[in-house]
Amino acid sequence: MSYCVNCGVELAPSEKKCPLCGVEVINPAQMAPENPWQPYPHRDDPLIARFNRRFVAAMITIALAFPMAICLAIDYTYSGSGQLSWSLYVAGALIMIWCWLAPSFLYKKARFLPVMLPISSSLLGFLYLVEYLTAPSTRWFVPLALPLVLLLTILASSVTLLARRAVIREFAIPAAILVAAGLMAAGTDLLITLQREQRWFLTWSWFVLLPSLAAAAIFLLIARRQKVRTEILKRLHI
Repeated sequence: MSYCVNCGVELAPSEKKCPLCGVEVINPAQMAPENPWQPYPHRDDPLIARFNRRFVAAMITIALAFPMAICLAIDYTYSGSGQLSWSLYVAGALIMIWCWLAPSFLYKKARFLPVMLPISSSLLGFLYLVEYLTAPSTRWFVPLALPLVLLLTILASSVTLLARRAVIREFAIPAAILVAAGLMAAGTDLLITLQREQRWFLTWSWFVLLPSLAAAAIFLLIARRQKVRTEILKRLHI
């Protein structure tokens, strides 16, 4: 039995390099066999990976569909009027959660648009359901919920695409997230004041926007300093 001299992991007799750190195996007391048995496959099996992803998606579907069916059955049975009421909130929330979790496991590679579109669409659908069930006479979905979800989708999509295409990296990524958070707070504030006062102006969002921009400026300054950036990454073991 051999162990890696660098990381200490146990090694199979056929291994010439450590599978964890790549250090060459040296054990003069143990001779390598002529026909060594390979403990690991030479390549990943794409069928197994695809099966595992679909299995996870199926498990998510079952885990969410079972409580949804129970709630719908209880509500329909014991409501007295034979109509659904509170269970519709549960069903809508569970369907939204499924749209957030399952689509990423249904593709070989997690593509941005096929994953992001169900998330934003399901959120809009759930908010519309809440408006329809709670206060159909008070219309807040179109003037408030719809633009807020669209703004959140645009900001999240912009930061994600910039990071995936390596336009921003390392400390520029948290800077972009902070800027997006500040803009989201400002947009929320403007839409709320427009809904209430019928005019555009900022109130509480200044306390979010200004600190977010200041913190983003600090991250961008660090990103421009090679020595400072390297030292921070070294201390964070990144």
